Amino acid sequence: MGFLELFHLLVRWAHFVSAAAWVGGSLFWLFVLKPATENNNLKNRTFMRETAAEFRSMVDTCIFVLLATGVVMTFNRITPGVIGVPYVAILGVKIALVAVMFYLIRARRHRLNSASVSTPVGKYSLFGSRILRMLSGYNLVIVLGLLVFLLSTLLQYVYNYSVG
Repeated sequence: MGFLELFHLLVRWAHFVSAAAWVGGSLFWLFVLKPATENNNLKNRTFMRETAAEFRSMVDTCIFVLLATGVVMTFNRITPGVIGVPYVAILGVKIALVAVMFYLIRARRHRLNSASVSTPVGKYSLFGSRILRMLSGYNLVIVLGLLVFLLSTLLQYVYNYSVG
Protein backbone atom coordinates (compact mmCIF):
# COMPACT_ATOMS: atom_id res chain seq x y z
CA MET A 1 0.00 0.00 0.00
CA GLY A 2 1.47 3.30 -1.12
CA PHE A 3 1.37 6.64 0.60
CA LEU A 4 -1.55 7.92 -1.48
CA GLU A 5 -3.67 4.85 -0.75
CA LEU A 6 -2.88 5.14 2.96
CA PHE A 7 -3.81 8.83 2.88
CA HIS A 8 -7.17 8.10 1.26
CA LEU A 9 -7.81 5.29 3.72
CA LEU A 10 -7.19 7.66 6.64
CA VAL A 11 -9.41 10.32 5.04
CA ARG A 12 -12.28 7.83 4.65
CA TRP A 13 -11.78 6.64 8.22
CA ALA A 14 -11.83 10.20 9.61
CA HIS A 15 -14.95 10.95 7.56
CA PHE A 16 -16.72 7.86 8.86
CA VAL A 17 -15.70 8.40 12.50
CA SER A 18 -16.86 12.03 12.40
CA ALA A 19 -20.21 11.11 10.88
CA ALA A 20 -20.70 8.27 13.36
CA ALA A 21 -19.80 10.53 16.31
CA TRP A 22 -22.22 13.25 15.21
CA VAL A 23 -25.18 11.01 14.36
CA GLY A 24 -24.48 8.53 17.15
CA GLY A 25 -24.06 11.32 19.68
CA SER A 26 -27.32 12.85 18.51
CA LEU A 27 -29.13 9.53 18.90
CA PHE A 28 -27.67 9.14 22.40
CA TRP A 29 -28.79 12.68 23.26
CA LEU A 30 -32.31 12.11 21.97
CA PHE A 31 -33.01 8.62 23.30
CA VAL A 32 -30.90 8.43 26.48
CA LEU A 33 -29.70 11.73 27.88
CA LYS A 34 -32.73 13.91 27.25
CA PRO A 35 -35.28 11.45 28.70
CA ALA A 36 -33.03 10.76 31.70
CA THR A 37 -32.91 14.45 32.60
CA GLU A 38 -36.53 15.44 31.86
CA ASN A 39 -36.95 16.51 35.48
CA ASN A 40 -36.90 20.32 35.53
CA ASN A 41 -34.79 20.88 38.61
CA LEU A 42 -31.95 23.41 38.47
CA LYS A 43 -29.24 20.78 38.76
CA ASN A 44 -30.44 18.99 35.60
CA ARG A 45 -30.80 22.26 33.64
CA THR A 46 -27.23 23.25 34.52
CA PHE A 47 -25.99 19.79 33.59
CA MET A 48 -27.85 19.88 30.25
CA ARG A 49 -26.56 23.39 29.44
CA GLU A 50 -22.95 22.34 30.11
CA THR A 51 -23.41 19.07 28.22
CA ALA A 52 -24.96 20.93 25.27
CA ALA A 53 -21.93 23.23 25.11
CA GLU A 54 -19.56 20.25 25.00
CA PHE A 55 -21.69 18.45 22.43
CA ARG A 56 -21.82 21.62 20.29
CA SER A 57 -18.03 21.72 20.34
CA MET A 58 -17.87 18.09 19.20
CA VAL A 59 -20.42 18.71 16.44
CA ASP A 60 -18.42 21.73 15.22
CA THR A 61 -15.29 19.58 15.03
CA CYS A 62 -17.20 16.83 13.22
CA ILE A 63 -18.58 19.34 10.69
CA PHE A 64 -15.08 20.66 9.98
CA VAL A 65 -13.65 17.14 9.53
CA LEU A 66 -16.62 16.07 7.39
CA LEU A 67 -16.26 19.07 5.08
CA ALA A 68 -12.50 18.66 4.68
CA THR A 69 -12.56 14.91 4.17
CA GLY A 70 -15.69 15.07 2.01
CA VAL A 71 -13.96 17.39 -0.46
CA VAL A 72 -10.94 15.09 -0.66
CA MET A 73 -13.10 12.00 -1.12
CA THR A 74 -15.26 13.66 -3.78
CA PHE A 75 -12.30 14.71 -5.89
CA ASN A 76 -10.69 11.30 -5.43
CA ARG A 77 -13.78 9.52 -6.79
CA ILE A 78 -14.77 11.97 -9.54
CA THR A 79 -11.40 12.75 -11.15
CA PRO A 80 -10.59 9.32 -12.63
CA GLY A 81 -13.73 9.57 -14.79
CA VAL A 82 -14.92 6.01 -14.23
CA ILE A 83 -18.11 6.86 -12.37
CA GLY A 84 -21.40 7.45 -14.08
CA VAL A 85 -24.46 9.63 -13.75
CA PRO A 86 -26.08 7.55 -10.97
CA TYR A 87 -23.06 8.09 -8.72
CA VAL A 88 -23.02 11.84 -9.34
CA ALA A 89 -26.79 12.09 -8.80
CA ILE A 90 -26.65 10.22 -5.48
CA LEU A 91 -23.64 12.26 -4.41
CA GLY A 92 -25.53 15.46 -5.26
CA VAL A 93 -28.50 14.38 -3.12
CA LYS A 94 -26.15 13.45 -0.28
CA ILE A 95 -24.39 16.83 -0.44
CA ALA A 96 -27.75 18.64 -0.54
CA LEU A 97 -28.98 16.74 2.54
CA VAL A 98 -25.75 17.51 4.39
CA ALA A 99 -26.15 21.20 3.48
CA VAL A 100 -29.67 21.11 4.95
CA MET A 101 -28.28 19.50 8.11
CA PHE A 102 -25.65 22.23 8.46
CA TYR A 103 -28.30 24.90 7.88
CA LEU A 104 -30.63 23.39 10.49
CA ILE A 105 -27.84 23.31 13.07
CA ARG A 106 -26.87 26.91 12.34
CA ALA A 107 -30.49 28.14 12.32
CA ARG A 108 -31.26 26.33 15.58
CA ARG A 109 -28.23 27.87 17.27
CA HIS A 110 -29.16 31.31 15.99
CA ARG A 111 -32.70 30.95 17.34
CA LEU A 112 -31.44 29.76 20.72
CA ASN A 113 -28.96 32.64 20.95
CA SER A 114 -31.56 35.28 19.94
CA ALA A 115 -34.85 35.13 21.76
CA SER A 116 -36.73 32.10 22.90
CA VAL A 117 -39.14 31.19 20.16
CA SER A 118 -41.95 28.76 20.80
CA THR A 119 -43.36 26.55 18.11
CA PRO A 120 -46.89 27.68 17.34
CA VAL A 121 -49.48 24.93 17.38
CA GLY A 122 -52.03 26.95 15.42
CA LYS A 123 -54.54 24.86 13.51
CA TYR A 124 -52.66 21.58 14.03
CA SER A 125 -54.08 18.95 16.30
CA LEU A 126 -52.15 17.81 19.33
CA PHE A 127 -51.05 14.76 17.34
CA GLY A 128 -50.08 16.89 14.33
CA SER A 129 -48.07 19.33 16.43
CA ARG A 130 -46.31 16.42 18.10
CA ILE A 131 -45.30 14.96 14.73
CA LEU A 132 -44.25 18.41 13.53
CA ARG A 133 -42.10 18.84 16.65
CA MET A 134 -40.63 15.35 16.22
CA LEU A 135 -39.60 16.07 12.62
CA SER A 136 -38.07 19.47 13.23
CA GLY A 137 -34.84 20.85 14.63
CA TYR A 138 -32.31 18.34 15.88
CA ASN A 139 -34.68 15.42 15.30
CA LEU A 140 -34.72 16.23 11.59
CA VAL A 141 -30.93 16.44 11.66
CA ILE A 142 -30.84 12.89 13.03
CA VAL A 143 -33.26 11.60 10.38
CA LEU A 144 -31.25 13.29 7.63
CA GLY A 145 -28.01 11.97 9.12
CA LEU A 146 -29.31 8.41 8.99
CA LEU A 147 -30.43 8.99 5.40
CA VAL A 148 -26.96 10.31 4.53
CA PHE A 149 -25.45 7.11 5.99
CA LEU A 150 -27.76 5.09 3.73
CA LEU A 151 -26.74 7.18 0.70
CA SER A 152 -23.08 6.64 1.59
CA THR A 153 -23.61 2.91 1.51
CA LEU A 154 -25.42 3.23 -1.81
CA LEU A 155 -22.55 5.36 -3.19
CA GLN A 156 -20.05 2.68 -2.23
CA TYR A 157 -22.17 0.05 -3.97
CA VAL A 158 -22.58 2.16 -7.14
CA TYR A 159 -18.84 2.96 -7.17
CA ASN A 160 -17.83 -0.69 -6.80
CA TYR A 161 -20.29 -1.66 -9.54
CA SER A 162 -19.05 1.03 -11.95
CA VAL A 163 -15.32 0.28 -11.53
CA GLY A 164 -15.84 -3.25 -11.54
